[in-house]
Amino acid sequence: MTIPRAGGVLAGVAALSVVVAAGCNCGGPPPCKSSGDCGPSQVCLQTGQCVPKCSSDSQCLQTERCSTAGGCVARGRCGADTDCTGDKVCGPAGSCIESCRTAGCPGGQRCNPKGHCEGTDGGSCGELFEATPVLANFLVDLDKSGSMSETVAGRTKWSIAVDAVKQVTAQQQASIRFGLQLFPGAEVCKPAGVSVQVADSTAPAIATVLDATAPGGKTPIGGVLNSAATVQALSDPNRANYVMLVTDGKETCSGSPVTAVKSLFSKGIRTYVIGFGGAVDPNTLTTMAIEGGTARATTPRYYQADDAAALQAALASIAQGALGCDFKLAKTPPDASQLYVYVNGQLVTRDAAKVNGWEYFAAGNRVTLYGPTCDAVAKMSGAKVQVVYGCPDDKLVEGGGGGGPFDAGYLPRLPAGSACSANEQCASAQCTGGVCAGGKPDGSICSANSDCASGLCQASVCTGVIN
Repeated sequence: MTIPRAGGVLAGVAALSVVVAAGCNCGGPPPCKSSGDCGPSQVCLQTGQCVPKCSSDSQCLQTERCSTAGGCVARGRCGADTDCTGDKVCGPAGSCIESCRTAGCPGGQRCNPKGHCEGTDGGSCGELFEATPVLANFLVDLDKSGSMSETVAGRTKWSIAVDAVKQVTAQQQASIRFGLQLFPGAEVCKPAGVSVQVADSTAPAIATVLDATAPGGKTPIGGVLNSAATVQALSDPNRANYVMLVTDGKETCSGSPVTAVKSLFSKGIRTYVIGFGGAVDPNTLTTMAIEGGTARATTPRYYQADDAAALQAALASIAQGALGCDFKLAKTPPDASQLYVYVNGQLVTRDAAKVNGWEYFAAGNRVTLYGPTCDAVAKMSGAKVQVVYGCPDDKLVEGGGGGGPFDAGYLPRLPAGSACSANEQCASAQCTGGVCAGGKPDGSICSANSDCASGLCQASVCTGVIN
């Protein structure tokens, strides 16, 4: 599967059924058989994946290298047998494994002359089952420095940020445990302690703290992120753990935000980054998003908001993504190296660096999507994220279709006036200017055009909603 590096996302959020196939025989065709199946400037790897062409490492991302197959692969991975040494071959997941000349093959498979196991009948023999989306813990690190008293369209940035945080926490607290930490604290270059601990149903407590706070002080971004790393609730192995940083400026207290994000990531805590207004440092925020495992598929790689609607939409999108990128498997795979993840029937690269792709964690028995892969899936309205065990077998994968997360029962459709980033988030099925439109959704009973979000009532039924 080719995830966009910049500009555009995969078409079509996840029905969130995860499929595991036990003991399949590898007889299914790969996503690509030749480079002719791939897009411009791409090459088909031996693993059946379309990736950007290259002739040297310098043409790939920093976390990648140029395979001998002429395509970019994650460092430590392979795209062809010639990337491997000794009697190892490039396995279907893109890692060097012992050839079947040494290791043999599972029952029902044979060892071909190149050292790879292959099926004997071309059929599928897997066991399919669903996994459970993992709920999230969120610590909101909100900038209350003096610059937040500046105005945007007649309102202070602080009041805009307060309203946006209050709205997203109130709307999503049934699925996300929120906490709040402000920066700076009483001292201009030090963060405050955690004002509201990460826990269930904290929206009222967060609103109370925000309403009683005024902006002032400097911007210790590195300091507040270092403090976030000590929050006990963000060590929960049964939930996805995040920090959501909202800042309107640059580090002004000699801290190191990038180093702090790396430290959080090493603890299994991902960091979403929102730049509010034009005084931020785009390069630093971009690096933070990448190192935090949440880089977007578009430019900028972090979330940029320059007004109230954009900030509300960014927060809503982040909440959606946090609930669409972690999956607890219903069974423990016998051999984690034999897991393969598909999105809409396309194979996704496993990435041990956790920058773009997916990784499996035995603690919690979870599969987690990272970076542009997560961002792209979070924006889909009908994708299926699925896992195959044993070998890549697309016969077991249902492509496309299905409901998004708002249909899957763990996020409600949003009422009119709510912040949104896609039509399918709204009860009206219409997101306009980052806000859910009023009126009834398509298919509802109506008596006048004004009753409908689409503005069109025909034969007493709302029709014509723009999707």
